[in-house]
Amino acid sequence: MNHEHAHRMMKNGIASMLLAMIGGFFLTFEMLGGISFSPVPVFMDMEIPGTARGWRILHIGMLMNGIMAIALAAALKAVVLPSGRAAMVSWGVVIAVWGNAMFYLFGMFAENHGLSLHDSPLGEASLAGALAFVPAIIGAVTLFAALLFLLGAKARSGANG
Repeated sequence: MNHEHAHRMMKNGIASMLLAMIGGFFLTFEMLGGISFSPVPVFMDMEIPGTARGWRILHIGMLMNGIMAIALAAALKAVVLPSGRAAMVSWGVVIAVWGNAMFYLFGMFAENHGLSLHDSPLGEASLAGALAFVPAIIGAVTLFAALLFLLGAKARSGANG
């Protein structure tokens, strides 16, 4: 049964959406120039690291990654795959979700936006760029493999899959 592997994907999808919510708060705080607990009249003037654009990307990207993980978990439950292959699908998706999280987070602090390990027309290479790029590439490869496994899987027959 693929339920254990699908459950892992769903939990990570939900965790991804929680990170998206945190990113949304940081987006708000960055745009306001400090931490606000509206409607409570409390405001702490503070410089939030990153950019509004970067926090928006993290917020929306992680919401989409959460939806992807949950949708692919449902797809995994609807097909027949040997347990080992189902585990590879599950871990491939989970690695992609968190690889993308690293890309969004560290990419906002990298001059080259984490799109390469070297200088690019966007800017110079940096540690932040490498911390964005490497997990994103690993995640892209694992997600590609997971999608191919799902694409090649046979549909589960019967209502009790």
